[in-house]
Amino acid sequence: MKTRKISLILAIISCGILIILSLLKTPQSLATQQARISRIIDGDTLEVTMSQCRIPWEGNSQLCRLQLACIDGPDYGDSPFFEAAKNRLETLIPRGTIVLVSDTGKSSRQRIVAEVFKDNTSINLQLVSEGKASLFCKHLNDTCPNSKTTYLNAQNSAIQRDLGVWNSQQSWEKSRICN
Repeated sequence: MKTRKISLILAIISCGILIILSLLKTPQSLATQQARISRIIDGDTLEVTMSQCRIPWEGNSQLCRLQLACIDGPDYGDSPFFEAAKNRLETLIPRGTIVLVSDTGKSSRQRIVAEVFKDNTSINLQLVSEGKASLFCKHLNDTCPNSKTTYLNAQNSAIQRDLGVWNSQQSWEKSRICN
């Protein structure tokens, strides 16, 4: 009788541990998946629809709000940079475009932090290389460690070419140079 109780307790503990471990691990299907662009919010925030959203937006399990990983785009009111960044993002990935979303597993203000690809091209990296966004230095190491050098090179090139937020005549006051 005592052995049976111990076996039952151990089985319950084992099940509990398995459940906890499964909750801690992001399902592979959520790591990278296709999505359709619903709306561009600003130069580094957008809404997409996809089959499974880790952080549903407005109660819709297929609607996600994304923060583009590794970059910081101008916010509303940061004229003329806000308009330029938002318009460029709308041109690169207009509403209805199918993209690949690579979820970093991080989140910021109810947004999934992700890298977005169209035709195997990183939209995040393209915005940086065109000077439409700067790097988010604080999160570059933990969010994009495998592509940090590529992002730094793209930003340095935009700075050298005097592009967008790096324009020497009128630069964005919030742009940051990362090391």
